[in-house]
Amino acid sequence: MIRNTNAIAIRINRQFLRDRRFLGLSMVVPLILMLLLKYVLGSLPQLTRLGVHISDYAFLVAAFLVHFLAYVLSTIVLVRDRKDGTLARMFVYGFRRREIVFGYVGGYSTIAAVQTALVLILTKYLFDVSLLPDIVPVALTMLALAVVSVGLGVFISNFARNEGQVFPFIPLVIVPTALLSGVAIPIDDLPGLLQWFSYVVPLRYAVSVLAGILQEHRSFSAELAPFLALVGVGVLLLGSASLTLRERE
Repeated sequence: MIRNTNAIAIRINRQFLRDRRFLGLSMVVPLILMLLLKYVLGSLPQLTRLGVHISDYAFLVAAFLVHFLAYVLSTIVLVRDRKDGTLARMFVYGFRRREIVFGYVGGYSTIAAVQTALVLILTKYLFDVSLLPDIVPVALTMLALAVVSVGLGVFISNFARNEGQVFPFIPLVIVPTALLSGVAIPIDDLPGLLQWFSYVVPLRYAVSVLAGILQEHRSFSAELAPFLALVGVGVLLLGSASLTLRERE
Protein backbone atom coordinates (compact mmCIF):
# COMPACT_ATOMS: atom_id res chain seq x y z
CA MET A 1 0.00 0.00 0.00
CA ILE A 2 2.75 2.45 0.96
CA ARG A 3 4.58 2.00 -2.34
CA ASN A 4 1.48 2.67 -4.45
CA THR A 5 0.46 5.62 -2.27
CA ASN A 6 3.91 7.17 -2.59
CA ALA A 7 3.90 6.61 -6.35
CA ILE A 8 0.65 8.56 -6.71
CA ALA A 9 1.87 11.38 -4.46
CA ILE A 10 5.13 11.67 -6.41
CA ARG A 11 3.28 11.75 -9.73
CA ILE A 12 1.04 14.56 -8.50
CA ASN A 13 4.02 16.60 -7.27
CA ARG A 14 5.79 16.13 -10.60
CA GLN A 15 2.64 17.22 -12.35
CA PHE A 16 2.58 20.41 -10.27
CA LEU A 17 6.25 21.12 -11.04
CA ARG A 18 5.67 20.76 -14.78
CA ASP A 19 2.71 23.13 -14.71
CA ARG A 20 4.66 26.25 -13.76
CA ARG A 21 1.80 28.64 -14.46
CA PHE A 22 -0.52 26.75 -12.13
CA LEU A 23 2.21 26.50 -9.50
CA GLY A 24 2.94 30.22 -9.74
CA LEU A 25 -0.70 31.16 -9.42
CA SER A 26 -1.02 28.88 -6.39
CA MET A 27 1.71 30.88 -4.69
CA VAL A 28 0.63 34.34 -5.87
CA VAL A 29 -3.07 34.04 -5.00
CA PRO A 30 -2.49 33.83 -1.21
CA LEU A 31 -0.24 36.91 -1.43
CA ILE A 32 -2.85 38.93 -3.31
CA LEU A 33 -5.67 37.90 -0.98
CA MET A 34 -3.70 38.66 2.18
CA LEU A 35 -2.64 42.07 0.84
CA LEU A 36 -6.23 42.83 -0.12
CA LEU A 37 -7.44 41.83 3.33
CA LYS A 38 -4.78 43.95 5.01
CA TYR A 39 -5.50 47.16 3.13
CA VAL A 40 -9.28 46.82 2.99
CA LEU A 41 -9.63 46.18 6.71
CA GLY A 42 -6.98 48.79 7.48
CA SER A 43 -9.01 51.41 5.64
CA LEU A 44 -12.06 50.98 7.88
CA PRO A 45 -11.82 53.45 10.78
CA GLN A 46 -15.08 52.10 12.17
CA LEU A 47 -13.24 49.00 13.35
CA THR A 48 -10.78 51.07 15.36
CA ARG A 49 -13.57 53.12 16.95
CA LEU A 50 -15.28 49.89 17.97
CA GLY A 51 -12.10 48.68 19.59
CA VAL A 52 -11.60 45.87 17.09
CA HIS A 53 -7.95 44.96 16.57
CA ILE A 54 -7.49 43.37 13.18
CA SER A 55 -4.41 41.50 14.34
CA ASP A 56 -6.56 39.53 16.81
CA TYR A 57 -8.52 38.00 13.94
CA ALA A 58 -5.78 37.83 11.30
CA PHE A 59 -4.93 34.17 11.85
CA LEU A 60 -8.58 33.15 11.99
CA VAL A 61 -9.09 34.67 8.55
CA ALA A 62 -5.79 33.13 7.42
CA ALA A 63 -7.09 29.72 8.52
CA PHE A 64 -10.19 30.25 6.39
CA LEU A 65 -7.97 31.14 3.45
CA VAL A 66 -5.87 27.99 3.92
CA HIS A 67 -9.04 25.90 4.09
CA PHE A 68 -10.48 27.52 0.97
CA LEU A 69 -7.35 27.17 -1.18
CA ALA A 70 -6.62 23.56 -0.21
CA TYR A 71 -10.25 22.51 -0.70
CA VAL A 72 -10.66 24.14 -4.12
CA LEU A 73 -7.26 22.98 -5.38
CA SER A 74 -7.78 19.31 -4.56
CA THR A 75 -11.38 19.26 -5.77
CA ILE A 76 -10.70 20.72 -9.20
CA VAL A 77 -7.49 18.84 -9.95
CA LEU A 78 -8.85 15.42 -8.96
CA VAL A 79 -11.91 15.93 -11.14
CA ARG A 80 -9.58 16.81 -14.00
CA ASP A 81 -7.72 13.54 -13.48
CA ARG A 82 -11.01 11.65 -13.51
CA LYS A 83 -12.04 13.34 -16.76
CA ASP A 84 -8.66 12.60 -18.37
CA GLY A 85 -8.95 8.90 -17.49
CA THR A 86 -6.07 8.89 -14.99
CA LEU A 87 -8.23 7.43 -12.23
CA ALA A 88 -9.56 4.70 -14.51
CA ARG A 89 -6.02 3.69 -15.48
CA MET A 90 -5.00 3.42 -11.82
CA PHE A 91 -7.85 1.01 -11.15
CA VAL A 92 -6.83 -1.02 -14.20
CA TYR A 93 -3.27 -1.22 -12.85
CA GLY A 94 -4.58 -2.65 -9.59
CA PHE A 95 -4.49 0.38 -7.30
CA ARG A 96 -6.95 0.17 -4.41
CA ARG A 97 -9.36 2.93 -3.45
CA ARG A 98 -7.63 3.85 -0.21
CA GLU A 99 -4.24 3.87 -1.93
CA ILE A 100 -5.57 6.33 -4.48
CA VAL A 101 -7.21 8.55 -1.85
CA PHE A 102 -4.15 8.63 0.42
CA GLY A 103 -1.90 9.18 -2.58
CA TYR A 104 -3.90 12.18 -3.73
CA VAL A 105 -4.05 13.58 -0.21
CA GLY A 106 -0.30 13.15 0.17
CA GLY A 107 0.41 14.81 -3.17
CA TYR A 108 -1.92 17.75 -2.68
CA SER A 109 -0.83 18.21 0.92
CA THR A 110 2.66 19.10 -0.28
CA ILE A 111 1.53 22.20 -2.13
CA ALA A 112 -1.06 22.88 0.58
CA ALA A 113 1.77 22.89 3.14
CA VAL A 114 3.71 25.41 1.04
CA GLN A 115 0.64 27.63 0.77
CA THR A 116 0.08 27.32 4.52
CA ALA A 117 3.65 28.38 5.27
CA LEU A 118 3.27 31.33 2.90
CA VAL A 119 0.02 32.43 4.52
CA LEU A 120 1.57 32.15 8.00
CA ILE A 121 4.54 34.30 7.01
CA LEU A 122 2.38 36.90 5.29
CA THR A 123 -0.04 37.09 8.20
CA LYS A 124 2.75 37.54 10.72
CA TYR A 125 4.42 40.41 8.87
CA LEU A 126 1.40 42.13 7.31
CA PHE A 127 -0.55 42.23 10.57
CA ASP A 128 2.46 42.45 12.89
CA VAL A 129 1.40 39.44 14.95
CA SER A 130 3.89 37.86 17.31
CA LEU A 131 3.81 34.07 17.18
CA LEU A 132 6.43 33.30 19.79
CA PRO A 133 6.24 31.03 21.71
CA ASP A 134 3.19 29.62 19.90
CA ILE A 135 4.59 29.20 16.40
CA VAL A 136 4.73 25.36 16.58
CA PRO A 137 1.11 24.72 17.68
CA VAL A 138 -0.20 27.41 15.31
CA ALA A 139 1.72 25.97 12.36
CA LEU A 140 0.68 22.43 13.31
CA THR A 141 -2.98 23.43 13.50
CA MET A 142 -2.87 25.23 10.16
CA LEU A 143 -1.11 22.30 8.51
CA ALA A 144 -3.63 19.83 9.94
CA LEU A 145 -6.42 22.05 8.62
CA ALA A 146 -4.83 22.09 5.17
CA VAL A 147 -4.59 18.29 5.07
CA VAL A 148 -8.18 17.89 6.30
CA SER A 149 -9.32 20.40 3.66
CA VAL A 150 -7.58 18.34 0.98
CA GLY A 151 -9.44 15.29 2.27
CA LEU A 152 -12.70 17.23 2.05
CA GLY A 153 -11.88 18.20 -1.52
CA VAL A 154 -11.16 14.59 -2.48
CA PHE A 155 -14.45 13.50 -0.90
CA ILE A 156 -16.51 16.21 -2.62
CA SER A 157 -14.84 15.57 -5.98
CA ASN A 158 -16.32 12.06 -5.97
CA PHE A 159 -19.72 13.61 -6.69
CA ALA A 160 -18.64 15.56 -9.79
CA ARG A 161 -17.76 14.16 -13.21
CA ASN A 162 -16.28 17.31 -14.74
CA GLU A 163 -14.97 20.74 -13.73
CA GLY A 164 -18.31 22.38 -14.43
CA GLN A 165 -20.05 20.21 -11.84
CA VAL A 166 -17.44 21.15 -9.23
CA PHE A 167 -18.30 24.85 -9.07
CA PRO A 168 -21.70 24.52 -7.33
CA PHE A 169 -19.95 22.56 -4.58
CA ILE A 170 -17.52 25.42 -3.89
CA PRO A 171 -20.01 27.95 -2.44
CA LEU A 172 -22.06 25.08 -1.00
CA VAL A 173 -19.12 24.26 1.28
CA ILE A 174 -17.30 27.58 1.65
CA VAL A 175 -20.24 29.86 2.52
CA PRO A 176 -21.55 27.66 5.38
CA THR A 177 -17.95 27.25 6.53
CA ALA A 178 -17.47 31.01 6.76
CA LEU A 179 -20.76 31.45 8.66
CA LEU A 180 -20.61 28.43 10.98
CA SER A 181 -16.92 28.21 11.88
CA GLY A 182 -16.70 31.16 14.25
CA VAL A 183 -14.64 33.31 11.89
CA ALA A 184 -17.41 35.76 11.00
CA ILE A 185 -19.95 35.10 13.77
CA PRO A 186 -19.27 33.65 17.25
CA ILE A 187 -20.75 30.16 17.37
CA ASP A 188 -22.51 30.92 20.66
CA ASP A 189 -24.46 33.68 18.87
CA LEU A 190 -25.85 31.30 16.27
CA PRO A 191 -29.31 29.69 16.56
CA GLY A 192 -29.26 26.33 18.31
CA LEU A 193 -29.79 24.29 15.14
CA LEU A 194 -26.91 26.02 13.36
CA GLN A 195 -24.67 25.44 16.36
CA TRP A 196 -25.27 21.72 15.91
CA PHE A 197 -24.51 21.96 12.18
CA SER A 198 -21.22 23.70 12.99
CA TYR A 199 -19.84 20.45 14.44
CA VAL A 200 -19.41 19.07 10.90
CA VAL A 201 -17.38 22.11 9.78
CA PRO A 202 -13.63 21.32 10.01
CA LEU A 203 -12.65 24.98 10.25
CA ARG A 204 -14.64 25.30 13.50
CA TYR A 205 -12.09 23.22 15.36
CA ALA A 206 -9.06 25.00 13.89
CA VAL A 207 -10.58 28.38 14.79
CA SER A 208 -11.21 27.15 18.33
CA VAL A 209 -7.57 26.12 18.72
CA LEU A 210 -6.16 29.31 17.19
CA ALA A 211 -8.46 31.61 19.15
CA GLY A 212 -7.64 29.83 22.39
CA ILE A 213 -3.89 30.08 21.81
CA LEU A 214 -3.59 33.55 20.26
CA GLN A 215 -6.47 35.48 21.81
CA GLU A 216 -6.97 33.81 25.18
CA HIS A 217 -3.30 32.80 25.59
CA ARG A 218 -4.04 29.23 26.59
CA SER A 219 -1.57 26.42 26.09
CA PHE A 220 -1.80 23.96 23.24
CA SER A 221 -2.52 21.16 25.70
CA ALA A 222 -5.61 23.08 26.82
CA GLU A 223 -6.79 23.14 23.19
CA LEU A 224 -5.97 19.51 22.49
CA ALA A 225 -9.64 18.44 22.39
CA PRO A 226 -10.63 20.61 19.38
CA PHE A 227 -7.33 19.75 17.67
CA LEU A 228 -8.04 16.02 18.01
CA ALA A 229 -11.59 16.67 16.80
CA LEU A 230 -10.10 18.31 13.68
CA VAL A 231 -7.93 15.25 13.09
CA GLY A 232 -10.94 13.00 13.69
CA VAL A 233 -12.97 14.86 11.06
CA GLY A 234 -10.08 14.36 8.66
CA VAL A 235 -10.04 10.60 9.31
CA LEU A 236 -13.80 10.41 8.68
CA LEU A 237 -13.44 12.37 5.44
CA LEU A 238 -10.66 10.09 4.19
CA GLY A 239 -12.71 7.01 5.02
CA SER A 240 -15.76 8.49 3.28
CA ALA A 241 -13.68 9.44 0.26
CA SER A 242 -12.36 5.88 -0.01
CA LEU A 243 -15.87 4.41 0.18
CA THR A 244 -17.38 6.80 -2.40
CA LEU A 245 -14.53 6.75 -4.93
CA ARG A 246 -15.98 5.33 -8.14
CA GLU A 247 -14.11 2.82 -10.23
CA ARG A 248 -16.23 3.55 -13.29
CA GLU A 249 -18.17 6.56 -14.46
